[in-house]
Amino acid sequence: MQLFISVITLSLMITPLVVLHELGHYLTAKYYGVRVLEFGIGFPPKFFSIWTTYKEFTLENNIDISNLNRNEIIYIKLDTNSTVTSFSKTRNIDDISSYIPVKLIEILNNKIGVKTMLWSLNIIPFGGFVKLFGEESNKSKDSLSQASKFGRFIIIFSGAFINFLLPFIMIFSVNIFITEKDISDVVIQGVMEDSPAYNSGLRSGDKVISINNVDVHSISDLQNITTKNLGDKSNWRISRGIPKVFMGPGEKSNYDYSDDNFLSVMIESRWDPPIHKIGEDITLNQARLYDQYSGTITYFEVSDTVKEGYIPLSQAIIYNEDVKIGEQIPIVFDESEEGIPLDLARKIDNRSGIRDTIQEGSVGILVNSNNSRKYKEDLSDNISNATRSAFDIYHLSYLSIIGIINRSSNPIFDGPRAIGPIGLGKISGDVATSSILISERILILFTLASSISLSLAVINLLPFPALDGGRLAFLFIEILRRGKKVPERVESYIHGLGFIILILLIFYISFRDISRL
Repeated sequence: MQLFISVITLSLMITPLVVLHELGHYLTAKYYGVRVLEFGIGFPPKFFSIWTTYKEFTLENNIDISNLNRNEIIYIKLDTNSTVTSFSKTRNIDDISSYIPVKLIEILNNKIGVKTMLWSLNIIPFGGFVKLFGEESNKSKDSLSQASKFGRFIIIFSGAFINFLLPFIMIFSVNIFITEKDISDVVIQGVMEDSPAYNSGLRSGDKVISINNVDVHSISDLQNITTKNLGDKSNWRISRGIPKVFMGPGEKSNYDYSDDNFLSVMIESRWDPPIHKIGEDITLNQARLYDQYSGTITYFEVSDTVKEGYIPLSQAIIYNEDVKIGEQIPIVFDESEEGIPLDLARKIDNRSGIRDTIQEGSVGILVNSNNSRKYKEDLSDNISNATRSAFDIYHLSYLSIIGIINRSSNPIFDGPRAIGPIGLGKISGDVATSSILISERILILFTLASSISLSLAVINLLPFPALDGGRLAFLFIEILRRGKKVPERVESYIHGLGFIILILLIFYISFRDISRL
């Protein structure tokens, strides 16, 4: 059931993004007079199709149409006056790229009435496509290859441009309709010594009010704002926590806050915060204040005797029946993974943990949220916050790319560098079936879809064969060569090779996805 939900959720996210991408190609092609042969949703085999756009074409005098039947698919070749010069009932002809597939509707005296545009709904539900006439070299006036260089640039570029615009529309739209927000107080639980936060005077119990005059209402707000300011100093407005002497019944906070006890400090967000080795750079007790799953031991070595830091063979075979003396058994989070679950490992040795290092965050603080509540925004705040959230998706995506290029150690960039269809399906399925509020699930899925759309825009514009960017590269080569195109066969081979490489890359990333499940 979970697999089915993941497939459906991913399809509902991916397919509209790709279809709108192809719609960009379709609309601009129509604008520049390029004939569109087919617009498909999903990928073949076909489930349903319909022909539209009726046209009549004059036949050359010497064409014999006696063997043609109504409602059959034929391939016609037109001259510059849109006169049919030849036709074929099959694709088995040498110059097939010069022929247009049509559905024959009626046969007139010296004309034929046909439908020229095919709309298809296909069985494989991920994505879509548009077929333009004359993508290869073609002298017909309504072919892509005969469009102006500027027209071809717009047609090729338009798909990625649509994907670039979609995130703003999606994030703004979903935020503008969520007027009642879940908010909370973001309270500092711990501060790493010698970190930017510590050196600026932040301490445990301080409540983060705003950063650069933007209110902080959740841990997510804090992460987004600090990420947007990586490498720069930002102005933090803090409410200083006053430790309580006595805790009243039902009270959850150990601190009181006063309306006149505020502090403004400048804190720099780091691209590369340090990593601390537990037991060397930081004590185990200090480490577990920041990460309860940390420890100085992340595996046990199998031994034939009972001794500290080892596990006897008689006990090790419970977790791995093939293990041998001298081999290692990792400490894992739970029983679903191969190894010793953390709770059982700590009964053997309390120093056990999943990680033996502590990775500081951008400013070096550990936070939690208190006093969760509902907040209804007024119209002006709602529009302002929706607009800011929409622009944030671009800024954060840009920073993610920079972080990957620079190999930043910032934990905000943790996780696999590449996720394929299987990984995306699992993520979307997990969100769709989670127990959080429907509005929050919708917001997360729209944010994920926005990130995918931006990725499609960027990846499609890379100068790689078979991608839009590869076709733009050939267009620029043509411009530099003063109108002389790369030979059709050479370009076709290059795009074909690029397509094969892309398919292999998708299989590789999907295999990595499976290994992470």
